[in-house]
This record gives sequence, C-alpha cells and structure tokens, in this order.
Amino acid sequence: MTIRIDAVSDVGCVRTNNEDMALVYGEQIRDDKMTMSFELQDDGRLTAIVSDGMGGYERGEVASEMATGLFDGFLDGLPEGLDTNDLVIELKRWCRETNGKILEAAQGTGMGCTFTGLFTYEGQAYIINIGDSRTYRLRRDFLKQMTTDHSERNRQHDESLPSNLIYNALGAEGAFIDVTPTRIVVGDKFVICSDGLSDMVDNDKIEQMVKDGCNAEALVDAAKQAGGLDNVTVIMVEVSE
Repeated sequence: MTIRIDAVSDVGCVRTNNEDMALVYGEQIRDDKMTMSFELQDDGRLTAIVSDGMGGYERGEVASEMATGLFDGFLDGLPEGLDTNDLVIELKRWCRETNGKILEAAQGTGMGCTFTGLFTYEGQAYIINIGDSRTYRLRRDFLKQMTTDHSERNRQHDESLPSNLIYNALGAEGAFIDVTPTRIVVGDKFVICSDGLSDMVDNDKIEQMVKDGCNAEALVDAAKQAGGLDNVTVIMVEVSE
C-alpha cells in the first residue's frame, strides 16, 4: 500500500513561540511543513507523532523535542520478533524512562508534553496516547477519535471545566501511555493533531474537511481562522493502493 504523509506545525495567531513538535518518519518538524509518499512494505516503518509542549517559553518546546527524539531512538532500537504484549511492555518502559528524563530536565519548572500518534512495527500498527492531543481515523466516511483525552473535562464529564486541565502528560508524576493495536486498510485517513486544532475546530467540521479531501495545511488554516489561540500541529496520513 502507498502511504502519503502531510504535516504542518504552526505557531498559531496568538503565541510567540511554537512548543509543538511533529515526528514523521524520523524527522522532527516545528514551524515547518513537509509532504512525503512511500510504499509501506509488510515489515516497513511508519511513524507519525504529535507532541504538544507545556510549561511556557523555551520549556514546553524542550519537552516535546526530547519526547519525539527519544521515541525515534526507541523505535530504531527495538529488537526483532516482539509480540504485541512484549511491545506494550517496551512502550510502557519507554514512557517511564522518558518521563523521568523530562522531570529531571524540568527542575521543578512544570515543563511537560502530550504525545500521540501512529506507528508500525513488523506489519502491525499501533496508536499511542499520553494527554489530550488526538488521533482520528476516517474510514468509510466516518470520523472516529481513536484516542481518549486524558483531561479532567473528559474524566468528569463536565464541559464547564477548562479543556487544557489534563491529568496525564510526560513530565507529570505517574505518567502512563495508552497503546491500541489497530489495522491500516486502503482508504483510511488519519488526522493526528495537537489541541490547537481540536479546541478551535469541532469534530464535525474536521470530518467534513477530511471527506472533502483537505490537506494538513487546510486544517491548520481553519484553526487559525477560528482564532488560532494555540500552536497548531497536524499530520495527515492517507492510505491508498
């Protein structure tokens, strides 16, 4: 199958620096965009991750850069032949170790980051999530959020709570990672984004735009047209024959 990846990371309309970081096939992306296509072999590698930094100027961006860089190294260093259970154990170990490194680097400043996206290992796809950035999948014209927001609003089912009040992130005590094995089929489209998109553009509009064939830059532009109150990072992954 052919994979097309379209990624954009933008500072938005209000912030003065971009704390988001995208990781695409080993390349870290901030304040930039990229597009690539390749044939995904049965044991080929696909990596599409978004990390949203928190902690203020030059702190959140450190956390998101650390997390994406460490994850890329983790994937490169994975041994062959792990089954799903063993891989989940390795991902949880990576989460603990990375969390410790970010806590150590933070020195009490409160810097941290969310982390979500899609990767493949030996022909199996996985969706991972830490925090409230999101991974969506459009399949048969239906957009489904594949991740659960680790936010107090979601946990308490209380829409009056601030959307950015989260209980899980790299850089927080007890950080954990959700791991969901999944299948990639021809026709799938994945949208991986920081909350700079999902807080500005509702799911119905995201769904319609993706159905209409928009690219990542169009989704970023929609968030900016709605106010662009936060950094906006979007990766689109499209699967075709």
